[in-house]
Amino acid sequence: MDREPLQKQIRQIEKTREANFRLLHLFSLYLNERADFISPEMVKEIAEIGGFRPEEAFLFLFSEALGVHPTDGGSDSEFFQQYLAPSVSCTDTEKYKNDPYYRTIHFPNVRDGSWELRTDTLKPFQPFIRDDVRPDENLRELPPLGYFQEEFSYPAVLQDGREWMLVTPNEIETIRPAITAARGQVVTFGLGLGYFPFMAAEKPEVERIVIVEKDPAVIRLFRQYILPQFPHKEKIVPVRADAFDYLDREMKSEKFDFAYADIWHDAGDGIPLYLRFNKYEAIYPETEFQYWIEETMLSYLRW
Repeated sequence: MDREPLQKQIRQIEKTREANFRLLHLFSLYLNERADFISPEMVKEIAEIGGFRPEEAFLFLFSEALGVHPTDGGSDSEFFQQYLAPSVSCTDTEKYKNDPYYRTIHFPNVRDGSWELRTDTLKPFQPFIRDDVRPDENLRELPPLGYFQEEFSYPAVLQDGREWMLVTPNEIETIRPAITAARGQVVTFGLGLGYFPFMAAEKPEVERIVIVEKDPAVIRLFRQYILPQFPHKEKIVPVRADAFDYLDREMKSEKFDFAYADIWHDAGDGIPLYLRFNKYEAIYPETEFQYWIEETMLSYLRW
């Protein structure tokens, strides 16, 4: 039996995995440690010197900041062409400023215990992960990274200074599949800023949305400052409960068509909770379950 084709395929998969990990690692370092490193002045200067468009100047600066040298003619050039450049795109602020939630809901800067509502800002040319990570036909997993060329303000809810929910392109894009699928009687686990229930309630085919949230301060902030601005607040039923207690008890007497879970901060802390939620799909086969950033969590589990 000729094992060479199989070995060649395995080597290619290993090479792809290494490149996927390298890209994710570089993006994570940059976003966590120097997200506002590139300024409009730097982009303008490089664009003028090289005769580049601002998008080209940003990509050059970003690559150099990551330690990737696209003109070296070696492995960096290949990595830049196949992974880095396809991952990065300039994003239009108007697309997100026209989002119904963004247009409708306005926030004061207020606190309740350890929780805080406030407005934060993405600076011009400050990159952010724009959507979920999905593999292509070659198993490349390219985190879609975007940036704006102008300042973009967004609402945020924080606990002890840690961001828990933001209305940024990432949240809008990653929640979109669940909004599309929501119908009939809906339950969502995790409240945040109420983006999912707001958007789902806009759909005529959604009759009721039960929001399961265990923290009373989050519910108070929502009831006082956010829910009164909902056009379809009559569809919204906040319930104070632990997500898994609700699944084990109260949900048995309900009949939900759709369930959405979003009680984790990111893929790192989300995977154990995601796997725990999965077990309830067999208990409630009549309910369709979806999960925030599921594709990103599946990527971690795959590799």
